[in-house]
Amino acid sequence: MTASGGGEGTGLYVHVPFCARACPYCDFDFVVGRRPAIDRYVAGIERELDARAAALGGPPATLYLGGGTPSLLGVDGLRRLTEAIERRLPGAGARERTVEVNPEHVDDALVHGLRDMRFDRASIGVQTLDPAGLRALGRVHGEAEAEAAIARLADAGLRVSADLIIGWPGQREDSLARDVERLLAAGAEHVSVYCLTIEAGTPWPKLVRRGLRVLPDPDAQAAMLALSESLLVAAGLRHYEVASYARPGQEARHNLLYWTWGDFLGIGPSAASASHGVDGALVRASNPRGLDAWLAGGAPEVDRLEPREAAIEGLWVGLRRLDGIDVERYLGRFPAVDRCWLEERVGRQIGRGNLEWAEAGRVLRVAPGRWFWHDSIAGDLLG
Repeated sequence: MTASGGGEGTGLYVHVPFCARACPYCDFDFVVGRRPAIDRYVAGIERELDARAAALGGPPATLYLGGGTPSLLGVDGLRRLTEAIERRLPGAGARERTVEVNPEHVDDALVHGLRDMRFDRASIGVQTLDPAGLRALGRVHGEAEAEAAIARLADAGLRVSADLIIGWPGQREDSLARDVERLLAAGAEHVSVYCLTIEAGTPWPKLVRRGLRVLPDPDAQAAMLALSESLLVAAGLRHYEVASYARPGQEARHNLLYWTWGDFLGIGPSAASASHGVDGALVRASNPRGLDAWLAGGAPEVDRLEPREAAIEGLWVGLRRLDGIDVERYLGRFPAVDRCWLEERVGRQIGRGNLEWAEAGRVLRVAPGRWFWHDSIAGDLLG
């Protein structure tokens, strides 16, 4: 696979802000309840699409329904949502259609419905198959239920990505090894690995103060990150992005737009958008947080990065892909900078051994084994 250059096509992200319950660590934008306000929500999506879809300049190549928990809408709710999109953007998601699902919602009716709606990829929120971990993370599905959900989706021909949270307090190495083995045996061909992060304002810190939870151990998380890479690569998946592993051809095409400076439109509460100008400037927009605020028609918060600022941000975004950045394509995307500027900007990280030139200087990438320090590399590049 080649190094990252410019994105292929555009993407549409739709935020579905409904969850049946709140996970104790989650700070995403969602409302809790087992009966989502589908009528109000779909009407809001239709209004926003009518106002903003033209900005895409045509049908988006990828479509991603994220959340929240999109599968909580059920087959009928998902159908209403996708039909509203199709009426305004016929052919949306021709390269990839992804929907996030929870294991407890995956039955034959949902799987058949997703296929009818032309979804070809499902991202399933497993997090772990360890019963102790499921309890700690506040998940309602069981281990067998998650394995069966993955198998059902894969058997129906959907590409399956499983989310895995590592470094939760009490997790053992043998537990993580079993998680990886079972997820892959069930049919997952893409795995996203995230350290448990506890955000302020979530239930977890309150539980810590009551003695019912403890905070994650950063050293233990680092060890689990290293182990997860070792296990997944040994099983034949390629570590292609800091948090992402995939079998060949199973990479997340929508997410690749983010990492290769593609343009995308986000609709729904808190959804983010990005558009690059021919001069390399970047315009970002973020919708109001909260279902009611969004439904009230609050305008997106917009900020513009001037061409040189956008080039700096483009560096750390592009370096999330471990194949690295194709320098010629990068300079074409961000014409306000040149090769001399780039060499100076990354010189300190090259000197520290965190970044390296490859392919006779045509590619800039994170050095092998240094992906652990991507955040600190990014902090230096952005500074």
